[in-house]
Amino acid sequence: MRLVFVNHCHPDTPHVCATRMREFAKSMAARGHKIILFTETLETGPAEISSEESAGLIQSHDFSTPLYIASAPTGHPLIQSLRNRTLPSGVRQAVVVWHYLRHKGVFTDWRHGSQPYLQTIADTFKPDLVWSTFGNTDCWNIAQDLAKFTGCPWLGDVKDPWGNFIPAIFQNYLSRHFDDSAALTTFSEFHSKDASKWFSPPANLIYSGFSHDCLESSKTVEPEKLVISLTGAIYDDIALSQLIQGIRDWIMDLPDDQRARVRLIYAGQDSENVEAATGILLDLCEVDIKGFVSLTELGAIHQSAIANLYIKSSFTFHHKTIEMLSAGRPLICFPEETEEAKNIAGSTQVPLLSCATPEEVTIALNQSMSNGQIDVQDDEGLRNLTWEAQSEKLEKVFKDVLSEDGSHG
Repeated sequence: MRLVFVNHCHPDTPHVCATRMREFAKSMAARGHKIILFTETLETGPAEISSEESAGLIQSHDFSTPLYIASAPTGHPLIQSLRNRTLPSGVRQAVVVWHYLRHKGVFTDWRHGSQPYLQTIADTFKPDLVWSTFGNTDCWNIAQDLAKFTGCPWLGDVKDPWGNFIPAIFQNYLSRHFDDSAALTTFSEFHSKDASKWFSPPANLIYSGFSHDCLESSKTVEPEKLVISLTGAIYDDIALSQLIQGIRDWIMDLPDDQRARVRLIYAGQDSENVEAATGILLDLCEVDIKGFVSLTELGAIHQSAIANLYIKSSFTFHHKTIEMLSAGRPLICFPEETEEAKNIAGSTQVPLLSCATPEEVTIALNQSMSNGQIDVQDDEGLRNLTWEAQSEKLEKVFKDVLSEDGSHG
């Protein structure tokens, strides 16, 4: 199949927003499909190639790997001023309302800049299908535009809940505009339920995963350190404070020789919040606040830990739950996780300890200390959560759509 994936975030963006489409593009290319991943330029910088040059690039590319094409935002200065926060109050609201009503999105400058590239892709690549993730509505606008240029179906991917990200007054108006998607894919059951409130096409659950390479070997925790990790966004400082209290009580109960070996590592975007909350631990253990780290470094941290902790958001499903399972170490979640996340972990040999109180966090950490080595290589549940396994499901969705469409594939 010739497939175009659309995502706002450039694949080199050091943020989770780039991960899902980039990794599926790689995995689907490895399955023998020709993939173009279309995005905005990195940090809204200038385009590396013109739309005319992209035609030659498409013709010469070795599609054993995805081809990345990025367009720069052009025109629509009010939208750029809106994002730069230079518009006065009142004008900001008027610009948002106008662009949602007139242009069906607030990244109209990116959509405008994309048009010559889309025409080139339609003429040169002739895609069978377009798959676009909802991070903002202009990802779907661009998918619609390309599908019209090409005469092929487009599919919407829901990785952010519509009800949380679209202003209430536009939710029904915009959902009707995008209801011509041939099908939907969703990030989780949580997202499927939210999508069913707004869209009529069937939703197909496709989890974001992790590389099969993560399961090649089980790492042994180094005995000289008792490493625990805290990963990702914090969402709630009260929850963070309670989690840290549970960690402190666990440390206080340890024998002196073990207490001296404890090291808490934080990796994520909320370093200042964590630094403030972990002040009560500084006289008890080493606290290492790293901020953003690469996926490789993050994986190494998770594999070195006796337990990997995270704060649960009540507004969404966490991809990091699946990602962290691949380390083969106990997961500790605070506050309590959803049944969906518990069921996913339950399909693997990796324990997910869902905690509602600081006392339960302390108990979970004690349990983690005695947890035996988990053989991730032979864990069928983990293998089903890899990008490779989820890509097989995604491939079937695409083939079913093309079979029903009858004009492509």
